[in-house]
Amino acid sequence: MEDEIFKISKDRERAKDLLEMAKERLDLVKLIPKDKAYKIIEEYYEIIKELLTAIMYLDGYKTLSHVKLIEYFASNYKQLDENQIRLIDTLRKFRIGIVYYGRKISQDFLLNHEKEIKKIMQVLIKVVKEKL
Repeated sequence: MEDEIFKISKDRERAKDLLEMAKERLDLVKLIPKDKAYKIIEEYYEIIKELLTAIMYLDGYKTLSHVKLIEYFASNYKQLDENQIRLIDTLRKFRIGIVYYGRKISQDFLLNHEKEIKKIMQVLIKVVKEKL
């Protein structure tokens, strides 16, 4: 894990910018029609990724790996349980399918998991704000 996670200087400004970008995406996702569940899922993952990246910058670390990004948070923070971490990883995999293979995720997934995804995002926003 260490070879894909790099120690850097803590970067509060970059973390603030990522938090603002995540908040903007949250506002924009409300405008996406519900029948475009794949696009909403993609945006939710991007929001989560930006928040996790902000946390790493605040801790003085960086990674280019989305897998390591999720693992870093799971190893160093306990605000999310294992099921929530697995849900983030599922979103990551869906994003790969959407972005690289043009897959469209069923609306059922969004209906069944949107409440929990929103909860995860709020927890991450709180962590970032507390660290700032």
